[in-house]
Amino acid sequence: MKKFTQLLVDRLNVFLGNTLVKPSSDEELEQAEILNSIHLALHKKAAVHVIYSKQKSITGEIVKWDDRHKQLIVKNFRKNITAIIRFRTIQKISLVPEGIRVTQKKYKKNNLIS
Repeated sequence: MKKFTQLLVDRLNVFLGNTLVKPSSDEELEQAEILNSIHLALHKKAAVHVIYSKQKSITGEIVKWDDRHKQLIVKNFRKNITAIIRFRTIQKISLVPEGIRVTQKKYKKNNLIS
């Protein structure tokens, strides 16, 4: 009960403006957004386009997200290149539309057969 009343007092103080709430920094929000995109791509099993360290990029499927080491392992569509990307070097990540993913896989099959 004591913790509950303390929580209420703290919230009331913030509401009345007696104390300031520390705003989240832009970097923290950006990292949270990147992490949410990674988890969404893993859940949907979707392809991603990742821009990381000094304008390098890769488009492919996420093989693994290592939460302990904060590393993302991505396998490229065409060249079978696998990249291990540290979380702190990721600048932007976006999901790739399903149509592009299907086209890339068909292109890969056609080139292997020829």
